[in-house]
Amino acid sequence: MEGDKGKCSKVDGESTSVFINVEELKKNIEAKFPLHSPLLPSCCIFRVPEVIRRQKIQAYEPNIVSIGPFHHGNKKFQHFEDVKRWYLQCLSKDVSLESLIKVIMELAKDARDCYVVDPLDGDLDPKDFVEMMILDGCFLLELFRKAPYYELLNENDPVFDVSCMQEHLYHDLLLLENQLPWSVLECLYNLTANSPNQKDDSLTSLVLSFFRQSEADCLMLNSSFKLPVKILHILDLIRAVIVSGLDEEELQKKKLPVEEQPKKKGPKFLQRIPNTTSLSEAGVRFEARQNKEDGKGECIMNIKFKNGVFTIPPLGIDERTEPLFRNLIAFEQCHHSRLHKITSYAVLMDNLIDSRDDIDFLCDKEILFNWLNPDDAAQFFNKLYNDTTVMYFYSDLSHDVNDYYRKKWHKFMEILRRDYFSTPWTIVSFIAAFILLVLTLVQTLYTIPWP
Repeated sequence: MEGDKGKCSKVDGESTSVFINVEELKKNIEAKFPLHSPLLPSCCIFRVPEVIRRQKIQAYEPNIVSIGPFHHGNKKFQHFEDVKRWYLQCLSKDVSLESLIKVIMELAKDARDCYVVDPLDGDLDPKDFVEMMILDGCFLLELFRKAPYYELLNENDPVFDVSCMQEHLYHDLLLLENQLPWSVLECLYNLTANSPNQKDDSLTSLVLSFFRQSEADCLMLNSSFKLPVKILHILDLIRAVIVSGLDEEELQKKKLPVEEQPKKKGPKFLQRIPNTTSLSEAGVRFEARQNKEDGKGECIMNIKFKNGVFTIPPLGIDERTEPLFRNLIAFEQCHHSRLHKITSYAVLMDNLIDSRDDIDFLCDKEILFNWLNPDDAAQFFNKLYNDTTVMYFYSDLSHDVNDYYRKKWHKFMEILRRDYFSTPWTIVSFIAAFILLVLTLVQTLYTIPWP
């Protein structure tokens, strides 16, 4: 055993001793080392982390259609595969399948790198992956192109002739796990742009037109958006439009050296602020932030607090809002370069809304437009960002609100205004009572015998 000296170690158990070859074990461990990080720099389409998914499973799973590899092959979505093939057949009348295959084959490696690795380690070979990219990508393009133009619809269209289909697709196509790389969509769009029946709309305008289906959508997807240098997928596009126009003046302060940042009293940790009912009782005013002078939309995140006045852009809430926000937040939690802007907005709105009274109050101020039961709307905000990590963008605003709320003078003035100056009659009564008090005091002074 002298030749193995230094290479074997003795491990003592309760009743036996085992010799382990250290060098052999070292080689076995090294052989299992990955060639690169499991998270590639181009990865942008993720599985929703289980700790987030468990909050509301149905908000992260598709109803009728699978896009991309995560839910590929699920029997639940087999019927819609025929719909995709029918759409591809319609498109292939103008563009050859051969050209579609060639262009996607060139993108296949980069497209695979957009997905987190675990779903692609199974049975999905390169040929199947290319076919899936073509089928899913062409279906999406045809869907977006047909939506705004009635004359492009085919007879017996399996999507637009079924009234509930678009509602389901709105949900499914905005799921984090149901995304296609934007580069694939863009490449297919450029290849098919010159076909006879196509319009001149840009890819982004076609996509946004499809998702502007209600008043709630129009309030969020403002028209004055500025797109980032690179769009990753459809969900990323929707997020970019929602946060575009955000006034980042306050955010830039966070990047300054500590000695150059504005001096503020009090703690710098994340502070929760009181709900709208409590704030209004302390004299805080709430106003809907009006559209800009140029008539374009306002970013819902441009929330300001100054001199006791909260200005908040209007937000519409319906049954599709929660799945959208949940998937946007999950995306921010997973992607390294997407800051926690939507997550921060959810935290602030959760602070302001505790119950249906707060929902009703904000609806009266035309800050919220709610198509849900008020109790359901309150629960939506209360549980939206559970089990997430937040790099909070509204810390300075929260600090200012709490400073204002803690001053008793503001509460006293609000009580005085509410009880004595809320209506013309209470004002008249207060003035009359004050005059009566003064007259009584004067009369008392005259009746006092002076030396």
